[in-house]
Amino acid sequence: MVTFSFEKDIARFHSAWSEWKYSVYHKDTPRHYNLAVQGFYGCGKTEFLRQFCEQNKDAVYLNLKDLDSSTALAVFCKRILNGENAPDWNDAIKKYKTLTGSRFQVLFIDDDNGSSAYKTFESAIQSVKLHDHTLVLHVKSFAPESEQKPGNIKSRSIVDFLIAFPDYEKANVIRLHGLTGGLPAVAKELDADIPFEENLKILLRHDSAFSNFAPSILQRLFRSPESYHPILYSIACGKHRLSEIAKDIGFPNNKCGKYLEALIKAGLVNTQRESENSFARYFLTNSYIKSWYLYIYKNRMLQITNPQGLLNKVIKTMDKAIALPALEESCIRFIDNKYQIHNSWFIDRYVKGKTKPAYLKRKDGFRFKIECIIENNGKTLVCVFPHSFDEKITKEQLEHYINVSSSYGSLCSEVSLVVFSVNRFSGWCVHQASVYDQLFCVPLERLKY
Repeated sequence: MVTFSFEKDIARFHSAWSEWKYSVYHKDTPRHYNLAVQGFYGCGKTEFLRQFCEQNKDAVYLNLKDLDSSTALAVFCKRILNGENAPDWNDAIKKYKTLTGSRFQVLFIDDDNGSSAYKTFESAIQSVKLHDHTLVLHVKSFAPESEQKPGNIKSRSIVDFLIAFPDYEKANVIRLHGLTGGLPAVAKELDADIPFEENLKILLRHDSAFSNFAPSILQRLFRSPESYHPILYSIACGKHRLSEIAKDIGFPNNKCGKYLEALIKAGLVNTQRESENSFARYFLTNSYIKSWYLYIYKNRMLQITNPQGLLNKVIKTMDKAIALPALEESCIRFIDNKYQIHNSWFIDRYVKGKTKPAYLKRKDGFRFKIECIIENNGKTLVCVFPHSFDEKITKEQLEHYINVSSSYGSLCSEVSLVVFSVNRFSGWCVHQASVYDQLFCVPLERLKY
């Protein structure tokens, strides 16, 4: 069973929490401090909070998921009030206020589906005014990747998987990361001490977390999850416009649009536009969701009757369908984090470039592909993503990329070339990156979130 470290997430959150405590001490903090803990389903919020609370005695985590109000109240009394009984939530919160006294206290409440217990608890919190030094934080799914807040827990990066699987080939690490979407809840059954193919067999078992986590998400979110499966499957198979999806599943456009809005609100689907006036294109938020619909959704019987046949199908198609696209998404996150691309038009131009790469041919016959050219506020990023797991950037390739990026100098005041590679760059490439300030050679080991 693999485990992942949350040290950096804890350090980032602890820094923000320390600022809150300092503000409380100086009596200049707002009543509702913005420190919510959010993240995609299965990204490790519970494990993050367990580790955080172990290191901070003033932090307490309470999980109200799937509990009715009376059961949740009993759990609250046992865990938070040290076994002291309370007839109702109002009385329990009053006793909690007395118990905390003048101590700094953070109470994490986890409930994704807004149960009656959560609503009753929230009502009691609003009616009983807690001390300013007591902070109640809600744990929620889902937080947009673009939101850079201390409490946003992201899925584990490729670098985290490289650390978890130190003896694996990089290509196989990328494959596992793409299939699981970097979600600890899905990857928890993997074993770094067994061969890669054996781990694939574990994922594809009918009773695995990989097979059952996606349907459990929809079961929690929607009363009729079966209505949403065809839409998600259609997107996974490459249908991205509303008209394409509606035609594929046989729904009217307006009905399909309403279901898509619900999926966007739930964080399972996001939209991208090439320009302000263009039609929206719909994509699945996490590569695990795509993996599940491509390999499990319509292959439940195959998992039992012919598991080897399913394994062969996954091995044959996963690089093009899952692993390489997920690797590109990791490159996107790197660019977004490093260059702080918050302008939506900037991202749209990036998406347009990513979905419509530029195939170029030089006068000397050299052919190559540039995934995207991003332009914004007098700056240009020329980006090159890995085209395969075996590809190594040669001296000739890099020279051509530098020449191409330089040709944009007359249009913009500043041009940067960002080249990603699964494999390490040669000494010559590294030297060139040190000579040219606007050249960035990014190996796989730097793709941290």
